[in-house]
Amino acid sequence: MEFVEQLDQTVEKIIDEAIDFYMYTRGWYRVEGGSFYNLTEMGWEITPPGKPARTTGGQVTHDGAPAEWGFEHGTGTDAGSQVYGYFEQTIRDMFSWWRSIPTPKDFDQYIDYLREAAWRISLTSQSDKVADVSNPELTAVDFLQKKIGGDDMGGELILTFDQNFCTPLPTVIHGQYAVTLLAGTTLAGEKQIWEKAQKDLLGIADKMLAAMKDRGSSQVGPLDLSVVTALVGLAGVFTTPAKPMLDTAGSVLGALDSLLKLGQPTKPTVEFAADQTDGVITKAQAALKKLAESIRGQEDDIESKLKDAMHTVTSRSGAFDMPKPKLLSETQIDGMKVDLGDLHFLATDTLPKIEKQLHQSSDNAFYGGMCSDAWYRPVDIGVGNTAYGPYDTWSAVASLAENLTADLAWEVKESGVHLDIASDRIGRTEDDIEADMRRHAEKISAGSGHDPIGNANEWVKEHP
Repeated sequence: MEFVEQLDQTVEKIIDEAIDFYMYTRGWYRVEGGSFYNLTEMGWEITPPGKPARTTGGQVTHDGAPAEWGFEHGTGTDAGSQVYGYFEQTIRDMFSWWRSIPTPKDFDQYIDYLREAAWRISLTSQSDKVADVSNPELTAVDFLQKKIGGDDMGGELILTFDQNFCTPLPTVIHGQYAVTLLAGTTLAGEKQIWEKAQKDLLGIADKMLAAMKDRGSSQVGPLDLSVVTALVGLAGVFTTPAKPMLDTAGSVLGALDSLLKLGQPTKPTVEFAADQTDGVITKAQAALKKLAESIRGQEDDIESKLKDAMHTVTSRSGAFDMPKPKLLSETQIDGMKVDLGDLHFLATDTLPKIEKQLHQSSDNAFYGGMCSDAWYRPVDIGVGNTAYGPYDTWSAVASLAENLTADLAWEVKESGVHLDIASDRIGRTEDDIEADMRRHAEKISAGSGHDPIGNANEWVKEHP
């Protein structure tokens, strides 16, 4: 049974039991047929709640003739109808906005996109090793480093490319991996929040129903709200397609590390037993308020970690973003000592392999970020001041992940083009080659069109 249907059914049962509880404590009991009879004064009857609208019933009679009666929630010949209407409206209103909270499964496709985005760039920060959980296509990075750093590769152009691009490339990819993981794990955390919220909400409704049925008995125990555990164990929730995320991923980004190491919190407890119907309602309202506060606390935690990550990336940008490669400004091949066949292979095969993985990661991060509708919740439930919670902050990190990899993909691609020009000697003079390199350098002088760190800096300024 879907969440809303289950909640609605329980709410209707609560209303019926609340009416019976209220009438019982006022000296009225229900008999076969559904009418209420007064326990102390003979001849008095109140007709049962109508169907489907309870307020069509509730007429007061004495010895079969219309008569008046007085309750706190209704007086006159239709006093019962007013009582029925009060509980119907009050209890439905308590839960009405909660019917529209985010549906956990609506996050799934976006989490899958981000899981794929992370997988595409799952490479360790060590230049000499690709972990067995990583994307095997990125063994091309290790291959590139070994070939460029080989004894048969030399000259200023090659050394520049090796020092300023190939050597830091694994560290930068690993940094981008951490940013993408943070976007994915926090989105998985958001899903977990609403899974736990649905569980807690149904628990509150069930406990409220039990308290109404037991007529205020103290035997109705408390409920421990589980929402506060939503962010615990996210490493096992958001995993790459092969196996759990790399153990070292969090070390690159403190916000991710702290998120993955959250301890088990103490669950807040809410009570329901009361000797009057309105007392049960008051306690259930307090429970819903506590649930809202717990959700807000979890989302505040997510937002805090996302902001910390934006500050880390902007303050230590070299670990996450590659400056435009100096290679792309090099137009001299004089003194270059290389195996032209190897260089051509790196330019036309190895670098395009790396670029493809980066582009696929960027594309998946883009699609993963298009999930604003999944975050919507009515502000009336009291979990925050906006209808989308920390989505805007989360979206900034998801966009950062997308743009970091897109920018790096462009740099890898154009580096391949530049090296291909330098390695193509068939029927061309040195002057021809250098002229083509100058033309390519001029063509790409404006850069990739992505400015991930610049955009992140602007965001940080606007969100201190």
